[in-house]
Amino acid sequence: MTLKLELDEKRYVSLLENLIGEAEFLQNNPPRFVPQEDRAVKHVLAALQPYLVENGGVLKAEHVTFVEGRGNLMLEYCPKGASGTVTFIGSHLDVVPANPETWERNPFKLIVEGDKLYGRGTTDCLGHVALITELFIQLAEKKPPLKFSVHAVFIAR
Repeated sequence: MTLKLELDEKRYVSLLENLIGEAEFLQNNPPRFVPQEDRAVKHVLAALQPYLVENGGVLKAEHVTFVEGRGNLMLEYCPKGASGTVTFIGSHLDVVPANPETWERNPFKLIVEGDKLYGRGTTDCLGHVALITELFIQLAEKKPPLKFSVHAVFIAR
């Protein structure tokens, strides 16, 4: 079996835009900046909503919070007959602080210039969160009969 996955650029960029729009509240440098990772989790869950088991889909999502506003998100795609597990220890939901005065572009807004994306978290690590979310959407849409389940964990740090 060959599974062909292709990045849905429009969907990816849309989610990344939402995540970077929250980056100002995801900065991590206590005590001045304490990230509110639930702000990112809500966007991931919104993108996955149509594919969740409770809505007739095939994905499981569990939002686990130990500290208010700083939740983790666990995702699972488990096709029938799966006998093993592959885990993506996905990504973290916080970002390094950014001083807008030292940036040429607004760090808290996704800027697309040709094939380049700018914004705090584009590569560390909100871009990864959006990419892994896109992978799970494609698994839910294509429903490949894998021999293993696929898990992702997005963590608050």
